[in-house]
Amino acid sequence: MDYGLKGKVALVCGASQGLGEASALGLAREQAGLVICARNRERLLETARTISDETSARVLPAVCDLASGEGVERLVDQALERFGTIDILVTNVGHPQMGDFFSHDEASWRAGFEGVLLPVVRLCRRVIPHMVQGKWGRIVHITSVAVKDPHPPYYLSSVYRAGVAALSKLLSQEFGRDGVRVNTVCPGVFKTPLVGDLLAREAEKQGETVERIESQWAEQTAVGRLGEASELASLVVFLCSQAADDITGQVLVADGGATGGLY
Repeated sequence: MDYGLKGKVALVCGASQGLGEASALGLAREQAGLVICARNRERLLETARTISDETSARVLPAVCDLASGEGVERLVDQALERFGTIDILVTNVGHPQMGDFFSHDEASWRAGFEGVLLPVVRLCRRVIPHMVQGKWGRIVHITSVAVKDPHPPYYLSSVYRAGVAALSKLLSQEFGRDGVRVNTVCPGVFKTPLVGDLLAREAEKQGETVERIESQWAEQTAVGRLGEASELASLVVFLCSQAADDITGQVLVADGGATGGLY
């Protein structure tokens, strides 16, 4: 199926590994030009080479700390200097600190806001005018299933990623008639380096093997397994495509059916 993304320019955040890398690769396979960013230069450059070699896509790696306002400004400026516009924005920010309610002081809450919600606001403020000018745009926010199913110790993630989902809904309403579509994706547990670290931490805590903990987590899903990053990427690419032109303002959970409830 032709998703109509050939020649489009995508900015994918947190793209040196995990869900961001998979999403960037998926877009590159649809012949979109790419700007990928992350903080780790070595890993980012390696990812850029891998995507370019596999797809022949034009890839601009840009080292960026999304928690920095100046960093976001430089990132967007680099993208515009290289490609002239940005048609697609995939936001994917770092995982905030975990802990019980009273383990988070005001500094922790401020850091969560500045690391999760504020970067998304800044990116949208810079990118949306170019989408409006071109009468076409796609924004996909990769957040967390905590948006739909918040529970301790994910206080910062739940609160601020829910803010991203609310922002997504508002932007979809304001800019829908300008051709801009905005959606939020809420991943559950996927096989990524981050989840690998969480599995190892939980295994050490319980005195179990990583394989045993992974099996326990998989049993909490309806499909009996953890998701692959490429599967989440397929959803992101679809939402960025012309085929999804009637889908906007939505919060879509991808968690193998682990979350209860209808909505």
